[in-house]
Order: sequence, then structure tokens, then C-alpha cells
Amino acid sequence: MRVYIVRHSVPEDVDPEDADQDPGLTDDGRAYVEALAQWMSDKDEIPSIIFASPKLRTQETAEILRDVFGLATVETKQSIGPSMSIKKLVERVAGDKAMTRVCIVSHHETIEHGLRVLNRDPAPHLDMFAMGELRIMKIGRSKFHWDEHRRVVPSELGGRDKY
Repeated sequence: MRVYIVRHSVPEDVDPEDADQDPGLTDDGRAYVEALAQWMSDKDEIPSIIFASPKLRTQETAEILRDVFGLATVETKQSIGPSMSIKKLVERVAGDKAMTRVCIVSHHETIEHGLRVLNRDPAPHLDMFAMGELRIMKIGRSKFHWDEHRRVVPSELGGRDKY
């Protein structure tokens, strides 16, 4: 099984004092996601389903991917968020043999924590995800072991790596 983990692309600037803001993507952020989706299409790395957190920047990232891949929807119910961690989601989809290519669009902290838990590594990872970065993971269903297969950062596709 392949899992495509994408950090949301570059959001609009917000006031750091206002925790309730939910910014959408910048024009550059949208352009980068389009380039990433095209790269994934060209490399035949197309998911059959996309899960995304409910935040606007992840939804917009996922919707651009969905449109380029010609998928019908982005899964937001039973997706990443307050009631579903990356670990729970990956365990759930790994149990369904029909799911062979799954995309998860989320936030750095959620991704970092999910990878740490799934790899059973108690130490924090220092390998940051850039905004709009893709990591392609191969997951062995029987032992639930996974390895990073490929990493694509914005600078590889003409963008800027922004952390």
C-alpha cells in the first residue's frame, strides 16, 4: 500500500495573536499544489482517495489535488482532526485491502506526531516538512511496517521550501 502524505501548501499570512484564524492558500501556494499534482500524475503516483483535515488550507490543498486527479470528493468525515489521528487513519485504511493508494493532507505537527507514533520512535523528528511537501510511504500491511519511498519538496518543482 502507498500512502501519500502532503503538508498543506503556503497559507495567507495571519495575525499571530488571533488563534481562531483559518487562512486559505496564497496564489503561490495554489500554483505549487498544481505543480505537485502534475508531478504526481506524470509519475503515476495518483491516489484513489484523499483524506484532509477540516482546516481551510488543507481543504484547498486537497481540492486542487482532487481536481487534477479527477476524483469525486475529498474525505472529511472520519478524517484527520480532533477525533482521528494519522495513526488511527492509517490503521483503518491498511485494514481495507481495496485501499492501495491513499493521500493524507494535514499539518506539520499532526504529520510529525503521526510518523513518530507509527514508527514507534519516541524521539521527535528533526526532519521538518516544508509547506506543500509530499512524502510517499510504502506500508506493509501484515506487520504494519512502513518506509519512506520518495520525498518531493517545493524547490524540486520550481517553488520555494518554506517551513
